Amino acid sequence: MPIRALPLRPVLILCFLWSVSGVAQALQLKAIELTGVDEEMAANARAHLALEQLDPARRATLSEGRLAFYLRTAPKEIREGLEPYGYYDAEVTPVLLREGEAVTVRFDIALGAPVRVRHLAVGIDGAAESDPEVKALLENFRPQQNEVFHHGIYETSKAGVSRLLGDRGYFDAELAQHRVEVTRAQHAADIALAWRSGDRYRLGAATFEGQQFEPGLLDKLVPWKIGEPYDQARLLRLQQSLVDLDYFNAVSVTPEPGKARDGQVPIKIALAPAKRSIYSAGLRYGTDSGAGVSARVERRWMNRRGHKALIDINLAQNKSDATAQYRIPAFKWLDGWYAISASARSEQIEDSKTEYVELSATRSGRWHNWNLLAGVTFKRERYDEVANVLFGTYGYSTLVYPSLWAQWKEADDPVYPRHAKGLTVEVRGGSRALGSDVDFLQARVEGRYIRAFGADNRLLLRGELGSIASGDFDLLPPSQRFYAGGDKSVRGFGYKEIGQHFGNVVIERDGRTLINPVVGGKHLAVASVEFEHMFTPTWGMAVFADAGDAYDKKFQAAFAIGAGLRWRSPVGPVRLDIARGDQDDRQTLRLHLVIGPDL
Repeated sequence: MPIRALPLRPVLILCFLWSVSGVAQALQLKAIELTGVDEEMAANARAHLALEQLDPARRATLSEGRLAFYLRTAPKEIREGLEPYGYYDAEVTPVLLREGEAVTVRFDIALGAPVRVRHLAVGIDGAAESDPEVKALLENFRPQQNEVFHHGIYETSKAGVSRLLGDRGYFDAELAQHRVEVTRAQHAADIALAWRSGDRYRLGAATFEGQQFEPGLLDKLVPWKIGEPYDQARLLRLQQSLVDLDYFNAVSVTPEPGKARDGQVPIKIALAPAKRSIYSAGLRYGTDSGAGVSARVERRWMNRRGHKALIDINLAQNKSDATAQYRIPAFKWLDGWYAISASARSEQIEDSKTEYVELSATRSGRWHNWNLLAGVTFKRERYDEVANVLFGTYGYSTLVYPSLWAQWKEADDPVYPRHAKGLTVEVRGGSRALGSDVDFLQARVEGRYIRAFGADNRLLLRGELGSIASGDFDLLPPSQRFYAGGDKSVRGFGYKEIGQHFGNVVIERDGRTLINPVVGGKHLAVASVEFEHMFTPTWGMAVFADAGDAYDKKFQAAFAIGAGLRWRSPVGPVRLDIARGDQDDRQTLRLHLVIGPDL
C-alpha cells in the first residue's frame, strides 16, 4: 500500500471521531522524524518530546485518540527543546505518514530568526580585576554581542569564569549579579554578570600523608615556595610528578582553604604505596624482532631514599637484549633520576649481525612539556666486518660519547589521541680524546602529527631525518649507522633492509649469496602518511604510504603502500598491516604487527 501524507487538522478530527466511535484499531508508531534542524538540535528536541519517550509496548498499541493528544502537545515541546540554541519562535508542522496500521510522524521545523545578544555586561570587582588570566577570559566571554544566544555556550562561559577564579585562589569569589532577559518579540537577549572576587589566597606548606620514605624526600618535588600566589596548575604538576614516580597506588592533592592562616592555604597530599616488587614474564612477537620471550623484575623502591632497580630480559629471533638499571632520585631543579645502566644486545641487521655491551650514566628530567635525558655511554661492539668484505671475521669498535635526548608531545588522549603532535630530538658525539675509536657527531629528529576528522577518521603523519658527520665513517659500527625499513619506518620492507649498499659485489657467506650487502648510511630521511577509519568504537582499518632511504650521497627513496586492520584493545592499540614495497627491481609483500600507542 502506498504511503499517504495527511495534513494535521483533518487528521486530528479524524483521530478524535475514530476514537469515540469505539471501533478504532491500535496503531503502531514506526518512526519519528525531524526535519529542518541539525543532529544536536534534533537530539535535544527529542529529549523534550513526550511521544519520543514512549516505551516499545506503548508504541505498538497506540490509540488514535492518544496519538492526537501527542500531536497537539508536540509543537510546544519541540520549541522548548530548541530554545537553548537561541530559537524561540520555531514553527513546527506535524505530518502523519500511514502505511496500513504503521504510522510515521514527521515534524517539519522552520527555525525562524534566532535570539541574539543585544547587550553584554560582564565584569568583576576585587583583586581579580587586575589578574591577566581572568581579564582575558572575561574579554572572550561567549556569546559575544550580536551572536546567537546559545544557552550551552553561555553556561560554559559562566562556569569557566567561576572555575578559573577557584583555580587562581579566589576562594571567596561570588556571583554578585546574574541577569539574563530575553525579549522574544525583538529576538534579543540582554546579559548582565558581575563577580566579587575577594582577595587571592597564597600557597602554603605541603603535608605528605601515607608515604613510605625518609622525611624531606618528596618535599623537593613541591613546585612552589610558601607565600607565592595560589595557582591550581602547580598542584596538578605536583600530582603528575608523584604519579610518574610509580611509588604510589593513589595520589590525592587537596587544597584546604578552610584551614588558611594569614591567607596561606595548606596543601594536603594523601598517598597510598603501590606494590613494591613487580614480576612479569611472557611470550612476545614482532615482525621486526621475530618470536621470543621476555622477563622483567622491577623493585619500585629499594630503600627509604627512594632508589629503584630493574632487570629486563628480551630474547627473540632477530633482536635480543638484557638490561640492568639502578636509579637514584634527582628531584631538585628538574624532576628526574640519576641512572646507571648495563646492557647487552644482539641484533640481526639484514646482511650482518652485531653484538655489543653498553655502560651508561644518565640524568633525566622534565622541563615544561619536554622529557630530557643527558648522559655518557661506553659501548664495545662486535660485528660482521662488511667494509673490508671479510665475512666470517669480526670487526670491533669502542665508542665513548655524551648524548642528549629530548621529547615533546601534546595529546588529548595518551592512548587513542584524536589531536596530537610530538617531536623527538637526539644528538650524540664521540671523540678519540674521550677514548672512542672514531670521531663522529650524529643528530636525529622525528616528528608526528595526528588529527581527527569527524567522529571516526584520523590522519597520521610521521617524518624522520638524521645525519652523521665523521671523517672515518667506515669505522662506525652498525648500531651507530642509519637504516630504514620495518614496522616503524618504511613498511613493506624488512627490518633495516633499506640503506647504503657496499659496492657492486657478490659475497658468499654461510652458504648464502649476498649481493651488494646493506651497510647503513650517513643520512636518513623517512616520511609516512596514513588515513584511518573506525567502523565501530574498537575496529577499523587504515591505508598508508611510506617512503624513505638511508644513504651516503644520493637519496633514492624506497616506496611502499599498504592497508591494515586496527583494533583498540583493552591493553592499547593493535595494528596489523600488509604493505608492498617497491625499490628498483625488488617488489615485496610483508606483514607488520605493532602493539602500542600512536605517539
